[in-house]
Amino acid sequence: MGAAVRSLLVLTMMGFAVLLGSGMARAGELDGYLWNHRPLLVFAPSADDPRLIETLARVESSRCEFTSRDMVLAQVLAAGTSKLDGRVLEADAARQLADRYGVRDTSFAVLLIGKDGGQKWRVDTVPNLQTVYAVIDGMPMRGQEMGEDNSAC
Repeated sequence: MGAAVRSLLVLTMMGFAVLLGSGMARAGELDGYLWNHRPLLVFAPSADDPRLIETLARVESSRCEFTSRDMVLAQVLAAGTSKLDGRVLEADAARQLADRYGVRDTSFAVLLIGKDGGQKWRVDTVPNLQTVYAVIDGMPMRGQEMGEDNSAC
């Protein structure tokens, strides 16, 4: 096989890898949100956990406030399909997040991660999102953002 054909084959395979992988969030993907977004990580045993369902409903009912604070949502499930910012999170990446933040498979936990990547707030019950928003609004970086924010929430 000639060098040109090998190069074309390699480029084609790389293109397919990008296309196939674009809908999947990977383990290091949380790092991709640094300095741009504040992940809200919701850990639950399964998708039918009532605490998860209530938390998701609360996020949806305050979607404008949620997005105006540059937040993204992660649903990290011990059993089932985990998601990060609407994309499927690979099972090993979900496990790594649970391990990183010390969340057991049978536990429910909600963590706010700051734009700097640090854990800012944690609770093991359905969160009051007004409390989460108050934590964010008290951050120095958010103070700067609020001066620039033109959203109409």
